[in-house]
Amino acid sequence: MNRKINRKSRFCAAVVFFIALFLLANLTYGSENEDDWDNLTVTLGPENSIVSKDGYSLETLKFDGYGMVLIQVLKDDIVLGDIVLENNSSNWYYMDNKNIRLKAYNITDQRTLPMFGSLFSPKAEITFETQRNIEENVILELDLEADKDEYFLGDEVIVDMDLRNTGLVKAKEIKLELDSDGLLVREGCPEKITLNKGSKKSCELRFKFPEKVKENYSIKVNVNWKDSSGEHFLSETEEIEVVEPLKIYKNTGSEGFSGSPVYVTLSVKNIQDRAVNVRLLDLLPATFSMINNTSSESKCLDLDSSSCLSWEFVLSPEEKKTFSYSILSEQPGAHRVPQAHAYSNLCGQPYTESSDSEDIITIYETISYSPYSNHTLTEVTLESGSDLSAYLDSNGYALLDILVENNALDASIFIPKGTRLLDSQKEPLKAISIAEADQPLLPGTLYLAGKYYYRLEPEGAEFDSDVRLSMGLNDSIEGNFPSIYLSEDNSTWTMVDSTLSENENRISARITNFSVYAALAQPPAAVELYVDLVSS
Repeated sequence: MNRKINRKSRFCAAVVFFIALFLLANLTYGSENEDDWDNLTVTLGPENSIVSKDGYSLETLKFDGYGMVLIQVLKDDIVLGDIVLENNSSNWYYMDNKNIRLKAYNITDQRTLPMFGSLFSPKAEITFETQRNIEENVILELDLEADKDEYFLGDEVIVDMDLRNTGLVKAKEIKLELDSDGLLVREGCPEKITLNKGSKKSCELRFKFPEKVKENYSIKVNVNWKDSSGEHFLSETEEIEVVEPLKIYKNTGSEGFSGSPVYVTLSVKNIQDRAVNVRLLDLLPATFSMINNTSSESKCLDLDSSSCLSWEFVLSPEEKKTFSYSILSEQPGAHRVPQAHAYSNLCGQPYTESSDSEDIITIYETISYSPYSNHTLTEVTLESGSDLSAYLDSNGYALLDILVENNALDASIFIPKGTRLLDSQKEPLKAISIAEADQPLLPGTLYLAGKYYYRLEPEGAEFDSDVRLSMGLNDSIEGNFPSIYLSEDNSTWTMVDSTLSENENRISARITNFSVYAALAQPPAAVELYVDLVSS
């Protein structure tokens, strides 16, 4: 009877044991990055039952004799729990929020013991791993920055290097390697440095260009260091661009007449610090032919029935060459002017460059002109702002009577023939304008009797006193007769001798300079009536 009970008890214990194994297996996590773990493998048994690592402790509590062991896990002497490890399991068993994981190998199993093996000294080989603290790793950042976007060959290339330790631990034996990509190193970076946490190393990398150059260079700094998580590599690259050697300008006239010459000018300048070999090509626009060429260095080629000019020359540093020629076309219309192209060689590096823009030449039919003459014309009427040059001689004298009008503002200026009109530079006046001025402050009781305030321009003009200004008046005027007033500073007004027209709807005055004018008047004076009452 007792034997049956013992068998039943062992069976129940086995069931409970395997259920526990099943539940623990479900707590097992998938594979992790092996670099994130610190590893320790130990053999535990009754005589050596405890091991500690990174604040964690493992203690073997019981061997079942069939390849399983019960382990108690502690952290800082506080029990986290118990765990059953199975012999040679492929799964990790995690605890403490995945900060610790365990595996077991070669756990004593009586079924596989040799004849003389003993169950009284069981053993288990435990692999005990803890999560690495990322804060214990070195974190480096590298920056490179060149002092210019593009370089002339005579420039010194300066690249600022900053290497920062942004981690929380000291970085020892950081190795640096500089690759200049063919630039000549004048001052490089140190080969080995040490950086405390939060510190940085700054230095200037200095280079100069070799005799034979490339279009661009890639300066590279490689950094290598080791920490608790292993070996690390970091690199940064800075691109160095060389300024293209030539500036090309092409200018043509924008208009011309059929059969008449149009002039073309080409300029090529070497902006680099070394001499450059240049071949310059320029195509003529379609339908155009060349008349003459000022340069004896050019060659005229024929490419697919299109004329092409070619020059070959050497430009010293900062040297500029200019070529010009004239072309003509019998075909009216708009013609595209091709870009000029330069093929150059700067210290072994070829370049191809073009002129900055394409132009359009408009060719018109030939037009003949006959001079206009009207010997009976004695007066001309012009709008405000019109060109006066056709009506003044070279000394600024009016060739006939000139009336400048602004009909919208109902004002005009009359200039008699022979009046000399000069601007502030003592040159013949180009134009006269009549415009509306902003409303100024008026002194006393003066009010506007005209329609507008007028600004006459240009300021500083000089002319004889025979010039007369005329302006319209309001329909109804009360009080004294109006007069034209002059204001030169928008605050002081000076009355000018004025003349009213017969119907009193216009007023005029001779003026001696251009400024602000207006027709102003005083309001009617108040009348006081005195009455004596006499008794009858």
